[in-house]
Amino acid sequence: MAEKVLEVKNLRISFRTNSGTVKAVRGISFDLYKGRTLAIVGESGSGKSVTSKAILGILANNKIVEDGQIIFDGKDLLKIDEETFTHIRGVKISMIFQDPLSSLNPIMKVGKQLTEAMYLKAKASKREAHAAISKLNSVLARYGDKTTMQLLHKTVSGMTKQDEIIVLDGFIDLFRQACEGSLSYQDEALRNLKTLVEEFKNKHFTSEESLDVKLAKQDLAKLKKPLKNAVYPLDIEPDDIIEVFMVLMTTLLTKFVNAGKHTEERQKLLEKYQANDVFDLPPEIRSKEREVILPPSAYFAQMVKAIDELLNHIDELLNTDKSLDTFVDEFKHTYYENIIQSKTTMTSKEAKDRAIELMTEVGIPDPERRFYQYPFEFSGGMRQRIVIAIALSSNPEVLICDEPTTALDVTIQAQILELINKLKVQKNLSIIFITHDLGVVANMADDIAVMYAGKIVEYGSVYDVFYDPRHPYTWALLGSMPDLDTKEKLDAIPGTPPNMLLPPRGDAFADRNKYALKMDYEAQPKFYEISPTHYAATWLLDERAPDVEAPKIVVERIKNAIKVNKDTIPTYTLKKNSILERLGGNK
Repeated sequence: MAEKVLEVKNLRISFRTNSGTVKAVRGISFDLYKGRTLAIVGESGSGKSVTSKAILGILANNKIVEDGQIIFDGKDLLKIDEETFTHIRGVKISMIFQDPLSSLNPIMKVGKQLTEAMYLKAKASKREAHAAISKLNSVLARYGDKTTMQLLHKTVSGMTKQDEIIVLDGFIDLFRQACEGSLSYQDEALRNLKTLVEEFKNKHFTSEESLDVKLAKQDLAKLKKPLKNAVYPLDIEPDDIIEVFMVLMTTLLTKFVNAGKHTEERQKLLEKYQANDVFDLPPEIRSKEREVILPPSAYFAQMVKAIDELLNHIDELLNTDKSLDTFVDEFKHTYYENIIQSKTTMTSKEAKDRAIELMTEVGIPDPERRFYQYPFEFSGGMRQRIVIAIALSSNPEVLICDEPTTALDVTIQAQILELINKLKVQKNLSIIFITHDLGVVANMADDIAVMYAGKIVEYGSVYDVFYDPRHPYTWALLGSMPDLDTKEKLDAIPGTPPNMLLPPRGDAFADRNKYALKMDYEAQPKFYEISPTHYAATWLLDERAPDVEAPKIVVERIKNAIKVNKDTIPTYTLKKNSILERLGGNK
């Protein structure tokens, strides 16, 4: 199993507008794995770009993040501050936008735009290193004589990295002596914190009904110093469980209160209009409401979970056998590593050489000359190659491609797609590829998420979705996509996507779906598991649903694919309304 690099969990995002609250993303979840491409496919307005912008933290100020998590590198990207995000955006996660001309500065030479990204990455790395050294200096003060530590810090602060390491090598014995017996301080602080947290839990979190938020916040404030004392000194990450506990609990307590108020307000509206459900409220009232609200009980459960995770983390630290030698060696390695990083600079020649190397990698001819040209001197395809080079200049782990070929003609599209595939393999990139065209991702994706009206309606490997699609919307997308064997008229998808101010009660695709059941208008379908890698949210997969005939063009396309590519046919356990089952492709 490949390493999971990004997790999106139950993401719900709305936007405040003059007309009401637009429900853009309505509870989506997916995972991105190392070295794999996840394609997010759907019509305009389905929530694809909102999802990608949420990952990058560049949503408009009128957003409402109602629920969810975006986990990257152990951090929830929805909860980190802007300063922390600057070390991730464009550094560890990069994005290629739809229109290359609007992505580039028209009055700046492309070489400068390329090197600028590199300088920003170098500055971000230096900032991280300085922050780490600052924290490690507090370790010196904690475990040794403060006067000696301050003297050392002043001594090394103006030195070159080589001289600084020499001084620190001579100091390490002194540091070792200062630490003798002092490691017990850490265990004592952890045991004290554990006692206080257990008391906090037993006093305030025995039941939701007995929780007094005002008193809980007062007692939470008393944990601030014990939490600070118990932070493991060599953990330089900004989101250690102990460090973020205070902010997390404060946020959840506030959400608990707001959820209670919102629930009361909604109940009053239902009583006023004699409605049983928010979908029965008058449109002008309902458009102002959030589509989904987490009840106070959900936030209460999250707080209990956060407390239990903290207690488990403390137990793990107490049970870790860390000798004095291990501690000193770990400290020395961490300190030296960050000293070197904090003094590393990038020269203009190094930046230019790297920029020309990148331009060569993305297929730009004569890069030494092109380095000094402006964007308007490049063709559309070449501009997009420059945008790709800028995105890759910081050696990101994740690359988000937001319809990167839409503004290009067909022949250039193929070149750019081939380039992205080549770079993915060379650099072991994890890619999120956003498009409205299933045909574009046929040779690009490893996994596909089909989105409609803010929800993922089908999710599976590229073979699952192309050989055994189950959702009528996926059928409609495939039926509207031409290929080399297409002779008959393509099927257009009737109607338009729903108004996301007022999303429907049931399946959002029902009004455009000729296979829609009565149930589709009454309730949203659950996700049915077709195989361990394939899921779809449609009532047609329910055992009580009728058997239906999929569109002829889709059936023919799958039949032709089976003849050519027998080795890639997926397996499944749920047979209901499977085109592949009827064609005998899984026998």
